[in-house]
Amino acid sequence: MQAQQEQIKEFLKRSGITNEEDIQHFLENGKTEQISKGDYLIREGQICKKLYFLHHGAISVFVLMDGNEHIKDFSLNNKFITSYTSFQTERPSLIHLRAEQDCALTSWNKSFLNSLTKNSIHWTEFAKNMADYLFMRKEKREISLLLDSAETRYTNFLKDYPQAFQAFPQYLIASYLGIRPQSLSRIRKVLGTR
Repeated sequence: MQAQQEQIKEFLKRSGITNEEDIQHFLENGKTEQISKGDYLIREGQICKKLYFLHHGAISVFVLMDGNEHIKDFSLNNKFITSYTSFQTERPSLIHLRAEQDCALTSWNKSFLNSLTKNSIHWTEFAKNMADYLFMRKEKREISLLLDSAETRYTNFLKDYPQAFQAFPQYLIASYLGIRPQSLSRIRKVLGTR
């Protein structure tokens, strides 16, 4: 528990929240959660009312279309995660968040987070920085899918997620990269990254 709180504290400090009282208040209102591999944090159609911090484990973020999973994103250790649009709009989620490994998380309710941003410029700035980060990450991926070769997308992916092949099945990684699993196998063989 102490190690998990330290992870959150370090993340907050790197993100500009440095007041110890603010950090302690935030930590005191978090709830520890565990989910098992294959379980869902959120499913399409549910309204997401929590923000999570993933201490350890692996989460895939995907949409389901014609029975196929299309990977939107991945999350690994020491990151905040939520169904962002559902969380902000309080409308049903269009995405699934599923554990690909057993996960340890801390969660906060939306009502608590709203009170933070309503009463503190520092938390408002933190929320803005998080939203900016998510937008820039999304834009970078969209541009890469349009402009980069499959090989370039793969090598960039390895830089961003060096432990990905230990955390996620190859077919999910292929979906994230916008290629077929057979193409990913070929690229890995050619680049000698098996």
